[in-house]
Amino acid sequence: MAHDPSLRRHIDARLNVLKRQRQSWEPGWRELSRFVNPRRGQFFSSPNQGGRGAQANAAILDPTGLFALRTLVAGLMSGVTSPARPWFRLSVPDRRVASLTPVKVWLDECAERMRMVFNASNLYSALPSIYEELSQFGTGCAIVEFDREDVIRLYTLSTGEYWLGLDWRGRVDTLARRFMYSYRQIEARWPDHGIAEVSERARGAEADTEIAILHMIEPNTGFEKGRLDQAGKSFRSVYWREGGGQAEGEFIHRGGYSQFPVLTPRWAPIGNDAYSKGPGHDALPDVKSLQILKKREHNAVDKHVNPPMGAHVSLRGSASSVLPGAINYFTTQERGAGMWPLYQTAPGAIAEVERLVARTQATIKSAFFADLFLMISDMDGVQPRTQLEISARREEKMQMLGPVLENLHDDLLQPLVQRTFTIMAENGLFTEPPSELQGYPLDVELISILAQAQKAADLGTVERLWAFAGSIAATRPEVLDKLNADESIDVYADKLGAPAAITVADDAVAQLRAARALRAQAAQALQVATAVAEGAKTLSETEVGGGRNALQSVLGV
Repeated sequence: MAHDPSLRRHIDARLNVLKRQRQSWEPGWRELSRFVNPRRGQFFSSPNQGGRGAQANAAILDPTGLFALRTLVAGLMSGVTSPARPWFRLSVPDRRVASLTPVKVWLDECAERMRMVFNASNLYSALPSIYEELSQFGTGCAIVEFDREDVIRLYTLSTGEYWLGLDWRGRVDTLARRFMYSYRQIEARWPDHGIAEVSERARGAEADTEIAILHMIEPNTGFEKGRLDQAGKSFRSVYWREGGGQAEGEFIHRGGYSQFPVLTPRWAPIGNDAYSKGPGHDALPDVKSLQILKKREHNAVDKHVNPPMGAHVSLRGSASSVLPGAINYFTTQERGAGMWPLYQTAPGAIAEVERLVARTQATIKSAFFADLFLMISDMDGVQPRTQLEISARREEKMQMLGPVLENLHDDLLQPLVQRTFTIMAENGLFTEPPSELQGYPLDVELISILAQAQKAADLGTVERLWAFAGSIAATRPEVLDKLNADESIDVYADKLGAPAAITVADDAVAQLRAARALRAQAAQALQVATAVAEGAKTLSETEVGGGRNALQSVLGV
């Protein structure tokens, strides 16, 4: 058990500040959780709470928002980080070094090993949760930890259970969170916690009783380079029991990280905000309006099919019914004293409400980009469309996701790959890197379906330039000297996301061309020597008189 009263006072004070900074976001988050997807968002949860599984979607009469959210999550998952195809590759900022054969081979081998780790871990089950939080609340969060069984493991967090802090560059560098652990879980994860009460209860009947745990990861202000203990880590990590041990500065566990282990993708961060708004915020007004419209639509149909009835005063207290096939008894004098609808609803009014509902549903789908990912299914008109039209529509709509993909690259995918690379390197899961890589940082490039769609527009410029040059070369062949064929191939392969093994590195190309030039020179020399030998033979066979031949005459012998 660790005691540090000064550190405890520091993190308690900082946590209070982070809580105040988050307060203005919470009402909007609770509305998003209530009207879009009640399964997301953790607010005011308490240990051993018995109502966690209660149905919480009573406010949702039309689930269009939830279904559109699922479409966006599925589209991001399949388009950005599909487990069925490579979605990233490794490189270095220096293109000259990156094109060297040993470097390309080593980076490709590392990327392949990382894909194997991703497939074996829980990454591809955690990413949909991150995308769902990101799409609904505008901010996602997950912690990437080293795992002895699967190398890495992601722990996803839900909005409302964590707080974020920024550094001076606007990047998230602090995470505080609140979660529930049982005594048995604490004992299994941190056997050296040193808290006698926890160990005693973990072995007794209260082993599965939960308590609230607070956790903070922040920059280590006492960082000392070269130290092998916690002081030598760039970020410190502390766990403590909520409301317990404040006077003594008691911690359940203290540790550290060499790099920030938290992934915090934000949809469209603005200014100095640690959190962001996303598609859920854009769609929320229409989602709430849709619930009202749906209720009115149901009421209109009910009033049309089963309208309120009026009855003659003489029927008061007598048995009567408006059910199909029912019989109501009247005397001869009361023949006109029946029942009638109080008013008749116009069928056109119901149709107008339905059209308004449909327009609102379309707006919600557009806010969640469902029209982008279901573009072909939702196309109007004659089917099937031509490939040219489909490609043009896809490229046009993909431009809308450009800023989002950039944020995903900077806040989610690149930190994920770099964090995994560091964990694998620290545990000796890579071979020795080539000497040419010394001093170069790792560069992560996305080659997913959506990333390739974003780059597809650049391919047309390369093709059009070469086609234009080819048309001129028919009369002016020297114009091709203006184009760099090797660089064109590299650019085209890069935009397509072609595997690095398909293109030959520049140094290997230079060696091939040098060898080809030497072979050509040798062949030319052999051809000249053969011609000389043939000429000498002809001269030696030509008699010039006096018992001499032409070769002797030429040589003067």
